[in-house]
Amino acid sequence: MIAGAACSPTGTSGQATSPDRAAAAKEATRQLEQAQRQDLGCKNVVMSEEKRVTTPPEHLVLLTDAYAVAEPCWDKIVFTFAPTGADMPPGYTIDYQKGPFTEGEKQSPVETLGEAFLMLTLTPASQTDGDGKQTYKGNLRLRLDGMHHTEIVRKLIDGDGTVMWLIGLDAKRPFTVDAANNPPRVTVYIAR
Repeated sequence: MIAGAACSPTGTSGQATSPDRAAAAKEATRQLEQAQRQDLGCKNVVMSEEKRVTTPPEHLVLLTDAYAVAEPCWDKIVFTFAPTGADMPPGYTIDYQKGPFTEGEKQSPVETLGEAFLMLTLTPASQTDGDGKQTYKGNLRLRLDGMHHTEIVRKLIDGDGTVMWLIGLDAKRPFTVDAANNPPRVTVYIAR
């Protein structure tokens, strides 16, 4: 009987009543929901201006899509691929390089915009399959509506087993890269 009395509210001083406990639980739930929606802010993403390199996987991937979008904390540039073996993103090398830039066997000049240039090389990757069928049917220059600092994202002529993109920025800015599968993709984030 004592155990039952200890568990039931009596409404005496020092003990919470049912309406008080319900109000406290409701407030705790509200605070938890608010914390889950809280924007942690841009400062919680680790970025730098340093070169990034990953090891290429065994299997070739085929470029199928590329797009750029401005988000609150960064400019986001996404490259999507179709796997030819394991569902793995390509390896990549990305770093700041100085122009002028050329491409192809004839070393044709590359159009650039901006003051700082990130060169992204994806490997093993291609925009055509083994039968010569084009898998990337997008633009050589991505549409850049409302971007914060990205002035051009331009595809270069494919190398032997590589896909290359030039990203022109208004100034050297910190960046980071994320690679994922399902589908294989590489995403570049340019700090705002």
